[in-house]
Amino acid sequence: MDSLSNSEQKVSAPLSGFEPSAPTLLSRFGRWWGRKGDGNAKPDVVADAKAHAKAVALPARVLRRQREQLRQCFDARLTDSAANAAAQTWRAEYEAAGDDARQAMLGVLAEVAASGSAQAEDEAKDGNADKSASGPPQATSNARIRFFKRLAALHGQEGASVCGLHFLIGLRADMLRWHKRVPGLRPLDDDLEALFSNWFDVGLLELQPITWDSPASLLEKLIRYEAVHEIASWADLRNRLDSDRRCYAFFHPRMPREPLIFVEVAFVPEMAANVHALLDEAAPLEDLRRVKWAIFYSISNTQAGLRGVSFGNFLLKRVIEELQREFPKLKQFATLSPIPGFADWLRKRDGDAVAKVLGDKRLARWSERHGTPPADGAGWLAALPADSEDAMVRDIALALAAHYLVRERQQALPADPVARFHLGNGACVERLNWAADLSRKGRAQSCGMMVNYLYVPEALDDNLVRLGNGSPRMSRAVGKLL
Repeated sequence: MDSLSNSEQKVSAPLSGFEPSAPTLLSRFGRWWGRKGDGNAKPDVVADAKAHAKAVALPARVLRRQREQLRQCFDARLTDSAANAAAQTWRAEYEAAGDDARQAMLGVLAEVAASGSAQAEDEAKDGNADKSASGPPQATSNARIRFFKRLAALHGQEGASVCGLHFLIGLRADMLRWHKRVPGLRPLDDDLEALFSNWFDVGLLELQPITWDSPASLLEKLIRYEAVHEIASWADLRNRLDSDRRCYAFFHPRMPREPLIFVEVAFVPEMAANVHALLDEAAPLEDLRRVKWAIFYSISNTQAGLRGVSFGNFLLKRVIEELQREFPKLKQFATLSPIPGFADWLRKRDGDAVAKVLGDKRLARWSERHGTPPADGAGWLAALPADSEDAMVRDIALALAAHYLVRERQQALPADPVARFHLGNGACVERLNWAADLSRKGRAQSCGMMVNYLYVPEALDDNLVRLGNGSPRMSRAVGKLL
């Protein structure tokens, strides 16, 4: 139910020509989660950026002009009108450029940023820089931050152009997408992530409902940004926004028409076990006077450039508060979530590793009914068809999924990204559901299984402590599968 982890999610471009990679929005562990994976190496970013700049196809005249523009932006004060004009020109060129030219421009930006600015170096030498700073490196960082603040304050030159803050989100999405191709982007990305963590602090965001009566442009963005269960038609969207459904999104005051993250909610009489039933357009409306469960069945992050900025967990908690305010008798909250990493994890296991998870008794029962067990994890995947009605197939698959969700770790946190998000919010692994998502995507990523994470508001903090101690909260039913 959560696009924060979904490598197949659709994210539309915040700027013309952007094709940001999928994000993965973003719990209180979001900063750890959002690292780019390029290790701790610290290459000579100046030399690397210069080498890259020489290799791209920017004409020498353009290259020289952009260096001058950027140095002016880095050196001048934020109130300098000439530097602001130079920043506006650089931004306009970037927006109009194709992917190859944008990579070249980022290479020049990395080169100029790594070489520092004259003002920053002078401040460091004269002792006028931040007293808590560590000399020239911090002064250079201050120059980079000044450049980003300058861009954030700009407005588009045309009516349809995005605000400066939205432009920076798109710029960082490109940095994340191309950081392996363009050397020297890591310091720029780190500074932008730190700025975004302040600028998009949850206290500054506005939680707003989205309904069928919302502007058509906003509804179109829901269709485009939906990353978990594709919205197939306007009728599908209307069903998701009907009277027995709710949709909430976080907005930033500077970007009032651009949802940052949104959650879709269904009201049902019992904890949902099948996404197809939830999305059935022919199903009758639920009687809200008798509603017992609120099911979060989709969370979609919309901005790849905000990766590592954590507000998804605050969204769910705020939505729970809103729902309790609207329905005082509503006490039960859960998700219906995919298990996006399960198939890849199982595919990489050897036979001994799978046998250790399943145990001798399960393997013996399998052998009695199906003969010799598969030789490795890939073989087990093939032997666990998502629509099988065989109780043994279902038991084996659920046992493997329970182990994966509860016991598999990645740097002390749950290996599955959606589990990492919800358990990091203080939820409980409540129930595993067989044949819950028989779409092609559901079959491919988790053999059609889905999981309910239970949110009990008064237990969230205690569950977080348990997670920190390496023992995530789970129900008895899930525990029996282990």
